[in-house]
Amino acid sequence: MILLIDAGNTRIKWRIVAGGALCAAGVSPTADAAGLNAAWRPFALTRAVLSCVADAALQADLIDRLTARGVSVQRLVAERERYGVINRYEFPEKLGADRYAALIAAARLQLDDCVVASIGTATTLDWLDRNREFRGGVILPGPDLMRGALLGGTRQIESRMQDDVDPGNFAAAGFFPPRTTNSAVSGGIHLAQVGAIQAFCAAVQAETGTRPQLLLTGGARARLLPGLHMELIEIEDLVLEGLAWIARETACAN
Repeated sequence: MILLIDAGNTRIKWRIVAGGALCAAGVSPTADAAGLNAAWRPFALTRAVLSCVADAALQADLIDRLTARGVSVQRLVAERERYGVINRYEFPEKLGADRYAALIAAARLQLDDCVVASIGTATTLDWLDRNREFRGGVILPGPDLMRGALLGGTRQIESRMQDDVDPGNFAAAGFFPPRTTNSAVSGGIHLAQVGAIQAFCAAVQAETGTRPQLLLTGGARARLLPGLHMELIEIEDLVLEGLAWIARETACAN
């Protein structure tokens, strides 16, 4: 049995697969990583493929826990050319493991130029061209991080939000233009996130002459869907899909 782990800044998502079939899956707050031992204990794990963008201490702890059980751990580090993706990052190994895994999964879809948009603690927008070359990308704060930075850096906005009605779906009829502080904050974050995606797709189109396919993933993506008036493919766990491909290719190579 193979354990696939996507250890992010906020959540750890995991799957256990055997022979290509899904045996178990789960999600845990990153702060509660120690509790994963109980979830994994019933399974006869032999290998693990790990993508970790949380701190080095967490990564070391996960590896130590698994190796103590006799599990062989493959820690994903981006390379210049492997798993069907050519990585044009100036320093290939500096590309985040989660972004790399998502690009590997995206490459298997056999699309033309595409933009992989992952909406989580951070929002990342990455361009994978039709030749399976990662051409570059951008990183910005995710929706919750934007809200936290705004409230932490201002004195009166949070107090003005306390008696406001929940803004609900900013993109729905009746919520524009915002007329409360709460809806103004939520609306600003929504427009910033959606605007970044649209602007990045437009920049790719300016380079290629054709509109790229948008792949949307990440735990906070649902908030943006009402405002993304463009064709897209929504994929629940693109990073885990990439790790699954890596596990298969590694097994075949051995």
